Amino acid sequence: MKLNLKSFMEKAGSLLILLILIICMGLVSPKFFALDNLKNIGIQASVNVVLSIGMLMVIIIGGIDLSIGAVLALAGIVSAYLMKASCPIFWAMLISCFAGAALGAVNGFIVTYMKLPPFVATLGTTGIFRGTALLITNGLPVSQLPEAVRVIGQGTFIGIPNPIVIMIFTAVVIHILLVYTSYGRSLYAIGSNYEAARLSGIAIKRNTMLTYTIEGFLAAAAGVILLGRLAVAQPNAAAGYESNAIAAAVIGGASFSGGRGSVKGSLIGALIISVLNNGFTLLGLNSFVQQIAIGVVVVLAVFADILQREKVS
Repeated sequence: MKLNLKSFMEKAGSLLILLILIICMGLVSPKFFALDNLKNIGIQASVNVVLSIGMLMVIIIGGIDLSIGAVLALAGIVSAYLMKASCPIFWAMLISCFAGAALGAVNGFIVTYMKLPPFVATLGTTGIFRGTALLITNGLPVSQLPEAVRVIGQGTFIGIPNPIVIMIFTAVVIHILLVYTSYGRSLYAIGSNYEAARLSGIAIKRNTMLTYTIEGFLAAAAGVILLGRLAVAQPNAAAGYESNAIAAAVIGGASFSGGRGSVKGSLIGALIISVLNNGFTLLGLNSFVQQIAIGVVVVLAVFADILQREKVS
Protein backbone atom coordinates (compact mmCIF):
# COMPACT_ATOMS: atom_id res chain seq x y z
CA MET A 1 0.00 0.00 0.00
CA LYS A 2 1.52 3.32 -1.08
CA LEU A 3 2.12 5.77 1.76
CA ASN A 4 0.65 9.22 1.14
CA LEU A 5 3.06 11.44 3.08
CA LYS A 6 0.97 14.59 2.64
CA SER A 7 -2.17 12.89 3.96
CA PHE A 8 -0.20 11.45 6.87
CA MET A 9 1.19 14.85 7.86
CA GLU A 10 -2.26 16.46 7.71
CA LYS A 11 -3.72 13.79 9.99
CA ALA A 12 -0.77 13.21 12.33
CA GLY A 13 1.13 16.52 12.20
CA SER A 14 0.10 17.73 15.67
CA LEU A 15 0.73 14.29 17.17
CA LEU A 16 4.20 14.27 15.62
CA ILE A 17 4.89 17.72 17.11
CA LEU A 18 3.78 16.45 20.52
CA LEU A 19 6.05 13.41 20.32
CA ILE A 20 9.03 15.54 19.26
CA LEU A 21 8.37 17.95 22.14
CA ILE A 22 8.16 15.09 24.64
CA ILE A 23 11.45 13.63 23.41
CA CYS A 24 13.19 17.02 23.46
CA MET A 25 11.94 17.88 26.95
CA GLY A 26 13.00 14.45 28.19
CA LEU A 27 16.51 14.98 26.80
CA VAL A 28 17.01 18.42 28.33
CA SER A 29 15.43 17.59 31.69
CA PRO A 30 15.82 14.12 33.29
CA LYS A 31 12.94 14.94 35.65
CA PHE A 32 10.49 15.21 32.76
CA PHE A 33 9.80 11.47 32.50
CA ALA A 34 9.31 11.03 36.26
CA LEU A 35 5.90 9.46 36.88
CA ASP A 36 4.81 12.26 39.21
CA ASN A 37 5.73 14.85 36.58
CA LEU A 38 3.82 13.03 33.83
CA LYS A 39 0.78 12.88 36.11
CA ASN A 40 1.22 16.58 36.79
CA ILE A 41 1.19 17.31 33.05
CA GLY A 42 -2.08 15.41 32.68
CA ILE A 43 -3.65 17.19 35.66
CA GLN A 44 -2.53 20.59 34.37
CA ALA A 45 -3.88 19.77 30.91
CA SER A 46 -7.27 18.54 32.18
CA VAL A 47 -8.93 21.95 32.57
CA ASN A 48 -7.68 23.16 29.19
CA VAL A 49 -8.70 19.93 27.46
CA VAL A 50 -12.28 20.17 28.73
CA LEU A 51 -12.43 23.86 27.77
CA SER A 52 -10.86 23.28 24.37
CA ILE A 53 -13.29 20.49 23.51
CA GLY A 54 -16.18 22.85 24.18
CA MET A 55 -14.46 25.56 22.18
CA LEU A 56 -13.88 23.07 19.37
CA MET A 57 -17.62 22.46 19.01
CA VAL A 58 -18.26 26.19 18.64
CA ILE A 59 -15.38 26.66 16.19
CA ILE A 60 -16.67 23.78 14.05
CA ILE A 61 -19.89 25.73 13.40
CA GLY A 62 -17.84 28.81 12.54
CA GLY A 63 -18.26 30.53 15.91
CA ILE A 64 -16.03 31.59 18.78
CA ASP A 65 -16.53 32.05 22.52
CA LEU A 66 -14.49 34.52 24.56
CA SER A 67 -16.59 34.03 27.71
CA ILE A 68 -15.65 30.49 28.78
CA GLY A 69 -13.18 31.70 31.41
CA ALA A 70 -15.88 33.90 32.93
CA VAL A 71 -18.40 31.04 32.75
CA LEU A 72 -15.90 28.79 34.55
CA ALA A 73 -15.38 31.37 37.29
CA LEU A 74 -19.07 32.14 37.83
CA ALA A 75 -20.00 28.44 37.89
CA GLY A 76 -17.25 27.84 40.43
CA ILE A 77 -18.64 30.62 42.62
CA VAL A 78 -22.13 29.09 42.40
CA SER A 79 -20.76 25.70 43.43
CA ALA A 80 -18.78 27.16 46.32
CA TYR A 81 -21.73 29.10 47.75
CA LEU A 82 -23.94 26.03 47.52
CA MET A 83 -21.36 24.01 49.45
CA LYS A 84 -21.13 26.69 52.11
CA ALA A 85 -24.93 26.51 52.36
CA SER A 86 -24.57 22.81 53.27
CA CYS A 87 -25.61 21.51 49.86
CA PRO A 88 -24.07 18.06 49.23
CA ILE A 89 -20.88 18.40 47.19
CA PHE A 90 -22.08 16.25 44.29
CA TRP A 91 -25.30 18.24 43.89
CA ALA A 92 -23.51 21.57 44.28
CA MET A 93 -21.14 20.68 41.46
CA LEU A 94 -23.91 19.28 39.25
CA ILE A 95 -26.04 22.40 39.76
CA SER A 96 -23.05 24.58 38.88
CA CYS A 97 -22.60 22.62 35.64
CA PHE A 98 -26.21 23.28 34.69
CA ALA A 99 -25.70 26.93 35.63
CA GLY A 100 -22.82 26.95 33.16
CA ALA A 101 -25.11 25.39 30.56
CA ALA A 102 -27.62 28.20 31.17
CA LEU A 103 -24.88 30.80 30.63
CA GLY A 104 -23.89 29.02 27.43
CA ALA A 105 -27.52 29.12 26.32
CA VAL A 106 -27.49 32.89 26.86
CA ASN A 107 -24.54 33.12 24.46
CA GLY A 108 -26.34 30.88 22.00
CA PHE A 109 -29.50 33.00 22.17
CA ILE A 110 -27.60 36.23 21.53
CA VAL A 111 -25.73 34.72 18.58
CA THR A 112 -28.70 32.88 17.10
CA TYR A 113 -31.73 35.07 17.71
CA MET A 114 -30.24 38.51 18.30
CA LYS A 115 -27.89 37.78 15.39
CA LEU A 116 -24.81 39.36 16.93
CA PRO A 117 -21.42 38.16 15.65
CA PRO A 118 -20.08 35.50 18.08
CA PHE A 119 -16.96 37.56 18.83
CA VAL A 120 -18.99 40.61 19.85
CA ALA A 121 -21.66 38.62 21.67
CA THR A 122 -19.26 36.63 23.83
CA LEU A 123 -17.01 39.63 24.43
CA GLY A 124 -20.05 41.34 25.91
CA THR A 125 -21.14 38.37 28.01
CA THR A 126 -17.57 37.99 29.30
CA GLY A 127 -18.02 41.32 31.06
CA ILE A 128 -21.50 40.38 32.28
CA PHE A 129 -20.51 36.97 33.67
CA ARG A 130 -17.18 38.09 35.14
CA GLY A 131 -18.76 41.22 36.61
CA THR A 132 -21.50 39.10 38.21
CA ALA A 133 -18.90 36.82 39.80
CA LEU A 134 -17.04 39.84 41.18
CA LEU A 135 -20.26 41.52 42.35
CA ILE A 136 -21.64 38.62 44.37
CA THR A 137 -18.25 37.95 46.02
CA ASN A 138 -17.19 41.59 46.41
CA GLY A 139 -14.11 40.57 44.49
CA LEU A 140 -13.00 38.19 47.23
CA PRO A 141 -12.28 34.44 46.98
CA VAL A 142 -14.77 32.00 48.47
CA SER A 143 -12.81 29.74 50.82
CA GLN A 144 -13.33 27.44 53.81
CA LEU A 145 -15.07 24.86 51.66
CA PRO A 146 -15.64 21.26 52.79
CA GLU A 147 -12.39 19.31 52.71
CA ALA A 148 -14.08 16.61 50.63
CA VAL A 149 -14.15 18.97 47.64
CA ARG A 150 -10.46 18.18 47.13
CA VAL A 151 -11.38 14.63 46.08
CA ILE A 152 -12.38 15.89 42.62
CA GLY A 153 -9.10 17.66 41.98
CA GLN A 154 -6.65 15.67 44.07
CA GLY A 155 -8.16 12.20 44.45
CA THR A 156 -7.63 9.16 42.24
CA PHE A 157 -9.68 6.46 40.55
CA ILE A 158 -7.91 3.10 40.18
CA GLY A 159 -4.65 4.99 40.59
CA ILE A 160 -5.43 7.62 37.94
CA PRO A 161 -5.88 11.24 39.12
CA ASN A 162 -9.55 12.25 38.97
CA PRO A 163 -8.95 15.31 36.74
CA ILE A 164 -7.41 12.99 34.12
CA VAL A 165 -10.36 10.58 34.44
CA ILE A 166 -12.82 13.46 33.89
CA MET A 167 -10.74 14.70 30.96
CA ILE A 168 -10.73 11.29 29.25
CA PHE A 169 -14.43 10.71 29.92
CA THR A 170 -15.30 14.11 28.43
CA ALA A 171 -13.14 13.49 25.37
CA VAL A 172 -14.74 10.09 24.70
CA VAL A 173 -18.32 11.34 25.12
CA ILE A 174 -17.87 14.39 22.86
CA HIS A 175 -15.95 12.34 20.28
CA ILE A 176 -18.89 9.93 20.07
CA LEU A 177 -21.31 12.87 19.89
CA LEU A 178 -19.44 14.53 17.01
CA VAL A 179 -18.61 11.44 14.98
CA TYR A 180 -21.49 9.03 15.48
CA THR A 181 -24.61 11.20 15.85
CA SER A 182 -26.64 13.22 13.36
CA TYR A 183 -26.23 16.24 15.63
CA GLY A 184 -22.44 16.02 15.42
CA ARG A 185 -22.48 15.62 11.64
CA SER A 186 -24.80 18.62 11.38
CA LEU A 187 -22.22 20.81 13.12
CA TYR A 188 -19.63 20.04 10.44
CA ALA A 189 -22.25 20.71 7.76
CA ILE A 190 -23.13 24.11 9.27
CA GLY A 191 -19.50 25.13 9.50
CA SER A 192 -18.61 23.88 6.03
CA ASN A 193 -21.46 25.56 4.16
CA TYR A 194 -24.12 27.44 6.12
CA GLU A 195 -26.47 27.96 3.17
CA ALA A 196 -26.24 24.35 2.00
CA ALA A 197 -26.94 23.17 5.55
CA ARG A 198 -30.01 25.42 5.72
CA LEU A 199 -31.35 24.23 2.38
CA SER A 200 -30.84 20.60 3.39
CA GLY A 201 -33.19 21.07 6.33
CA ILE A 202 -30.70 21.15 9.20
CA ALA A 203 -32.10 22.98 12.24
CA ILE A 204 -29.31 25.54 12.38
CA LYS A 205 -30.71 27.72 15.19
CA ARG A 206 -31.52 24.76 17.42
CA ASN A 207 -28.13 23.13 16.87
CA THR A 208 -26.28 26.39 17.43
CA MET A 209 -28.15 26.98 20.69
CA LEU A 210 -27.43 23.43 21.80
CA THR A 211 -23.74 23.75 20.93
CA TYR A 212 -23.25 26.88 23.03
CA THR A 213 -25.24 25.25 25.85
CA ILE A 214 -23.01 22.15 25.84
CA GLU A 215 -19.94 24.36 25.75
CA GLY A 216 -21.20 26.24 28.81
CA PHE A 217 -21.74 22.93 30.62
CA LEU A 218 -18.18 21.86 29.78
CA ALA A 219 -16.75 25.20 30.92
CA ALA A 220 -18.48 24.73 34.27
CA ALA A 221 -17.20 21.13 34.45
CA ALA A 222 -13.68 22.51 33.98
CA GLY A 223 -14.49 24.90 36.82
CA VAL A 224 -15.39 21.91 39.01
CA ILE A 225 -11.96 20.39 38.31
CA LEU A 226 -10.22 23.67 39.14
CA LEU A 227 -12.28 24.11 42.31
CA GLY A 228 -11.33 20.59 43.36
CA ARG A 229 -7.64 21.33 42.81
CA LEU A 230 -7.58 24.66 44.67
CA ALA A 231 -10.46 24.23 47.16
CA VAL A 232 -11.05 27.97 46.66
CA ALA A 233 -13.42 29.70 44.22
CA GLN A 234 -11.88 32.82 42.72
CA PRO A 235 -14.06 35.38 40.88
CA ASN A 236 -11.02 36.14 38.71
CA ALA A 237 -10.32 32.47 38.01
CA ALA A 238 -9.54 31.34 34.46
CA ALA A 239 -8.82 34.84 33.15
CA GLY A 240 -7.19 34.29 29.77
CA TYR A 241 -8.08 30.59 29.65
CA GLU A 242 -10.10 31.19 26.49
CA SER A 243 -6.82 31.90 24.68
CA ASN A 244 -5.38 28.52 25.62
CA ALA A 245 -8.63 26.76 24.69
CA ILE A 246 -8.68 28.40 21.27
CA ALA A 247 -4.97 27.66 20.85
CA ALA A 248 -5.44 23.97 21.70
CA ALA A 249 -8.31 23.58 19.22
CA VAL A 250 -6.44 25.38 16.43
CA ILE A 251 -3.14 23.58 17.04
CA GLY A 252 -5.14 20.35 16.90
CA GLY A 253 -6.46 21.12 13.43
CA ALA A 254 -9.65 23.15 13.93
CA SER A 255 -10.24 25.89 11.38
CA PHE A 256 -11.64 29.34 12.11
CA SER A 257 -13.57 29.06 8.86
CA GLY A 258 -15.54 26.19 10.43
CA GLY A 259 -16.33 22.65 9.37
CA ARG A 260 -13.10 21.09 10.59
CA GLY A 261 -11.59 19.80 13.82
CA SER A 262 -11.61 16.78 16.11
CA VAL A 263 -11.59 15.94 19.79
CA LYS A 264 -8.35 14.02 19.31
CA GLY A 265 -6.75 17.10 17.78
CA SER A 266 -7.90 19.36 20.63
CA LEU A 267 -6.61 16.85 23.17
CA ILE A 268 -3.22 16.78 21.46
CA GLY A 269 -3.19 20.59 21.17
CA ALA A 270 -3.87 20.99 24.90
CA LEU A 271 -1.15 18.46 25.72
CA ILE A 272 1.33 20.36 23.52
CA ILE A 273 0.64 23.51 25.53
CA SER A 274 0.96 21.64 28.85
CA VAL A 275 4.21 19.94 27.79
CA LEU A 276 5.64 23.33 26.77
CA ASN A 277 4.62 24.92 30.07
CA ASN A 278 5.88 22.02 32.13
CA GLY A 279 9.17 21.72 30.25
CA PHE A 280 9.88 25.44 30.50
CA THR A 281 9.13 25.34 34.22
CA LEU A 282 11.58 22.47 34.69
CA LEU A 283 14.18 24.45 32.75
CA GLY A 284 13.61 27.45 35.02
CA LEU A 285 12.26 29.73 32.28
CA ASN A 286 9.72 32.31 33.39
CA SER A 287 6.07 32.44 32.42
CA PHE A 288 6.65 35.27 29.93
CA VAL A 289 8.78 32.98 27.76
CA GLN A 290 6.06 30.34 27.98
CA GLN A 291 3.47 32.82 26.70
CA ILE A 292 5.74 33.82 23.81
CA ALA A 293 6.30 30.18 22.83
CA ILE A 294 2.59 29.35 22.90
CA GLY A 295 1.83 32.50 20.89
CA VAL A 296 4.37 31.47 18.24
CA VAL A 297 2.87 27.97 18.05
CA VAL A 298 -0.64 29.40 17.60
CA VAL A 299 0.49 31.79 14.84
CA LEU A 300 2.21 28.94 13.01
CA ALA A 301 -0.84 26.68 13.40
CA VAL A 302 -3.19 29.33 11.99
CA PHE A 303 -0.75 30.10 9.18
CA ALA A 304 -0.63 26.39 8.29
CA ASP A 305 -4.45 26.34 8.26
CA ILE A 306 -4.52 29.34 5.86
CA LEU A 307 -2.04 27.66 3.52
CA GLN A 308 -4.08 24.46 3.58
CA ARG A 309 -7.33 26.31 2.72
CA GLU A 310 -5.61 28.18 -0.11
CA LYS A 311 -4.46 24.88 -1.59
CA VAL A 312 -7.97 23.47 -1.38
CA SER A 313 -9.49 26.54 -3.04
